[in-house]
Amino acid sequence: MKAWLWKGMLPAAFSLPALSGTTGQAAEEQRGQEQRAIEGLWDVSVTVVSCATGAPLFTDTHGAILMFADGGTLTEIADRANRSTGLGTWSHLGGSSYTTFEKWFEYTAASTFNGTTVITREIELSKDADEYTATASTQVYNAMGQLINTGCATSTATRFE
Repeated sequence: MKAWLWKGMLPAAFSLPALSGTTGQAAEEQRGQEQRAIEGLWDVSVTVVSCATGAPLFTDTHGAILMFADGGTLTEIADRANRSTGLGTWSHLGGSSYTTFEKWFEYTAASTFNGTTVITREIELSKDADEYTATASTQVYNAMGQLINTGCATSTATRFE
């Protein structure tokens, strides 16, 4: 009985490390894809749309560069001179879905503080994690902190490498 047990366990003992290596490698690849997912630099094209109809109003093909950092922080540099760098956070909702929350300062042509803009995005990453599409809503506040306008936008982005 002991000899039979040893003969059955020996092949199993040799095959288990091989199986766990394959599974471990697949898990490591999946972990690498998840970490790569949104983190990094993105070249973003923004289209302002009607909130009521979704009809495009204006497209800025060089709208912004977004940097998604490890740990959930977000930095945005836009092509408008009358606003600050945007700072915010991002969260992974599961699968290829993300959300962001961001704020920047607005200035007049004379460089006087004019208020803030807050933007919330819902992002859907492509399968290869090199592109995304997003919908966004904005709230514009005056210098007194009063909501004075809201807006909607869509955007597309490509990974900047």
